[in-house]
Amino acid sequence: MSESDVTRTPGTTPFWKTVLSGKFVLLGAAILTSVGFLIWTSTQGATVYYHTVAEVKTMGDDAYNRLIRVNGIVVDNSITFPGGDSPITFSIKDDSGQLSVEFKGTPPDLFGYSTDDRYQEVLVEGQLKPSGIFHARSLIVKHGPEFEPREIPSR
Repeated sequence: MSESDVTRTPGTTPFWKTVLSGKFVLLGAAILTSVGFLIWTSTQGATVYYHTVAEVKTMGDDAYNRLIRVNGIVVDNSITFPGGDSPITFSIKDDSGQLSVEFKGTPPDLFGYSTDDRYQEVLVEGQLKPSGIFHARSLIVKHGPEFEPREIPSR
């Protein structure tokens, strides 16, 4: 007996078509779930929110040896450039207090400038050590349109 010999009522579909479409639905759902999971896990490792100095101080031991970002204003006259392989040291502050920072690397061009007797805001990313010193692996200077990079002298 062939398929054409079977009398079907209108609106019914063969069993094999139902099974086949169900497999495609399951396959599609599995692919979408996998892609969604990959996107979610990759963005979780890349997102690091910044904290204020006050938030870091209230974190206590939980702040140690974790990758965090801290926002603050550079404390006047706290920047030291020792030269060589020694890290640049400075302090950042907010209304709650100060945090000592060490940064090993080349600072951004705008780092260390002040306007209206106030240093700029910075965002440091790194780890707070039990000694209380924040070891920054990156340093970002926040600035408005009035800041310009220093001129490089022509030779």
